[in-house]
Amino acid sequence: MERTPSTPYSRAGGLAALGGSMLVAGSMFLPWADAGGGPVNFWGLSDVEGVRADAGTYGLSLALIPLLVLWCALFFAWRTHETRMAWAFGGFAGAMLLYGGDLRLTEDLPANGQGAGEVVAAVGLLLLAAGCVMALAANVPEPVVGSQQGLKSPL
Repeated sequence: MERTPSTPYSRAGGLAALGGSMLVAGSMFLPWADAGGGPVNFWGLSDVEGVRADAGTYGLSLALIPLLVLWCALFFAWRTHETRMAWAFGGFAGAMLLYGGDLRLTEDLPANGQGAGEVVAAVGLLLLAAGCVMALAANVPEPVVGSQQGLKSPL
């Protein structure tokens, strides 16, 4: 596969996705819930009563967050349209998995004790998904006009 230059929109989408994934990773250190004894960040959510039932979802989210940051950084290493399109699909799928896990964990948190980390994570995931879609749209190669046989060129 030959290297293809990226467009400004493609690079902007890659940067948005990387920034969104870094927001999600940063949200792990912000308070997610107030469990009665004080604020609890993402690392301590396994000790919250409601989250213990969803230990699988919590574990998947805990593993997926750093993987998404690495995945988003790969955009700048892969140089062809095909690999960037695969990157965009993978990033979008990861963002949706993480968003579903976020919704499931949020449901188990006390309603009156939700923290800023949850909001930052949701904004980061939406930014990540939008960046992947933007990069995908910008990496679809445009057909060359008049490249098909039998077409007459316009006057």
